Formats: sequence, C-alpha cells, structure tokens
Amino acid sequence: MPAYLDTVNKILSLGTIFLQIFILVTLVNLIFFRKRNNQFLIIVKDYTFILGFLAALGAFALSLFYSQIVGFPPCELCWIQRIFLYPQLILFGMELYKKDRSIVDFSIVFATIGSIVSIYHIYIENGGSSSLGCAALTPANTNQVSCAIRYIYEFGYITMPVMALTLSLFIITILMNYKFISRMK
Repeated sequence: MPAYLDTVNKILSLGTIFLQIFILVTLVNLIFFRKRNNQFLIIVKDYTFILGFLAALGAFALSLFYSQIVGFPPCELCWIQRIFLYPQLILFGMELYKKDRSIVDFSIVFATIGSIVSIYHIYIENGGSSSLGCAALTPANTNQVSCAIRYIYEFGYITMPVMALTLSLFIITILMNYKFISRMK
C-alpha cells in the first residue's frame, strides 16, 4: 500500500463528514426555514449543477484511483454503485454545457437507486447476510471480492459505501433544493 494512502483516506473521510453536515444544514433549511428569500437555499440552487458536477467528477476520479492505482478491487455492489454514479458526471456535464434543466429528474433517480444499493452494501459490511451475488469470505471464492471487506475505515464509520451513500444523498439534496426554489420563484 502506498505511504500516502492513510492521508488520502483521512482527507476523503473529512470531506465525507463535511458533505454530511452540508446535507443536514440544507435539509434543516428546507424543512424549517422554507422561505422565498432564504439566502442559503438560493446560493445552493445557483450552484447546484457546478456542485453536482464537481462531486460526480471527484467520485469518478477517486473510484478509479482506488481500483486502478491503489489496487483495491471493487466488489459486485461497488460496481453497481458505479453504474449509478458514472452517468451523474455525464448528466451534470451536459447540463453545464447545454443549460438543459431536464437532467434533474434523471439524476435524482440514479442517485436514489445508488443510495439504496449503498445502504444495502453498508448492511452487508456490518455483518448482514447477503442474499444477492456478493462473494463470501471463503477460499472457494478467490476470483471474487467480498462485499464485506472494508478497505477504508475512518472515524469509526466512514467506509467506501458510506462515502457513496453520502454522495448520492448530497446529489438528491441539492437537486431537491433546486426543484423547490425554482418552483417558488
């Protein structure tokens, strides 16, 4: 393992915690301070597609970094999560290029399905039984990667599926805020 990996893991984990706080603050504003002139929600709306693009780009690059450079092989659930993550980069990129707001609903659907897969992956990682195609930790399954392996475990709860769940919830939150604020104007 590269010597810098521990530092990268800590930075990504802190970024995940930051996104979780951002999600919480945005949801509190959406639920309790739902006004037309809420400056926080307006700023988030104005930068929704840039934030979404940067988040998807970072997740895309980091997933490839961990699998291709560090050498952590993705499990089956990681692949499924990537299936719903990678199109986000294309959708947000198209929106930034064409200014076509029709990607919002598609992106919410991708992020919602990705969230469900991430929640299931977290369940498996924490000792739940897998009824889907996840490999078990047995020598017979040497060509498959177990969904229960934790390559990252920071601050007692941050793992790769938690990072994926946080990203999906972040995308859902900023897009729901975008839809809400757009309707109010």
